[in-house]
Amino acid sequence: MNFLDLKPTDENIRSTFETDLISRNSDVLRMVSLLENIDGGASISLDAKWGAGKTFFVKQVKMVLDAYNDFTQVLTEQEKSTIKGVCGRYKIIESLEPVVTVYYDAWANDNDIDPMLSIVYSIINEANDDYQLEKDSDYIKIAGSIFELVTGRDVNTLIESLRGDQPLLKIKESKEIRDEIVRFLDSLLPERGNKLVVIIDELDRCRPSYAVQLLERIKHYFDCDNITFIFSVNLFELQHTIKRYYGEGFDASRYLDRFFDMTISLPPADMRAFYQTIGLENGTWVFESICKRVVEVFHFELREISRFYSL
Repeated sequence: MNFLDLKPTDENIRSTFETDLISRNSDVLRMVSLLENIDGGASISLDAKWGAGKTFFVKQVKMVLDAYNDFTQVLTEQEKSTIKGVCGRYKIIESLEPVVTVYYDAWANDNDIDPMLSIVYSIINEANDDYQLEKDSDYIKIAGSIFELVTGRDVNTLIESLRGDQPLLKIKESKEIRDEIVRFLDSLLPERGNKLVVIIDELDRCRPSYAVQLLERIKHYFDCDNITFIFSVNLFELQHTIKRYYGEGFDASRYLDRFFDMTISLPPADMRAFYQTIGLENGTWVFESICKRVVEVFHFELREISRFYSL
């Protein structure tokens, strides 16, 4: 594993958690414990600068939650056992109620017609253990009415891309999108988990119009007792994104306060462990001192440190 070019792949997410390379496992498990103890719905912003390791952190939170859900098949039984063994070293969590988790990369989806459609599709994919859309599932039928209510048009093309037939056509049982969302979650969660945790990543990199639309869609339609949203963001950059949409004089900070019930700063990495991981402490003393001083003066984040040291 080359940490100087480490990408948040499933394998790297697992391996860095198993070895606790930058001593963040205890923070991951505290986040998991927080989610376990939230009553009702909530919206949480996890704030850190770009390159600080937010994606690794939230994906490891998701991985731990998946490991304690017997329904999910995202992980093998051996992987679940290994992850639970790692968690046991820290004595922060002993057992968890099953939770359905969804990771949504907002930046990768900001060309979609409507953010709610791609969020619903992501939930369907994550919740279905074999990643196939069952023809007779209630939540698939309800999703169809959501698609039609949001777009106001025929969803044949969308369904063709999801599956080779047209079971969602002519299904429109309600005029209220929010009611349909509640019915969608109520039909999806039984026997899969007690609540739904949706992780929204990279929102601060999206087009301003898509970022605003996504936030407002979630606020208006997904405000449910059995769903928790985690927004992995750089709040400073997200405020600039909001201002580009509403204007520079707009109070973006107060606007975002409407959406987030709490804001958590990503705990700092153990820099000594990180330096050892990338080999920075293996060179000459003068070289190490200069590198670390440059990092300190320019406030480099983990990704920037890796690239700088590599160069």
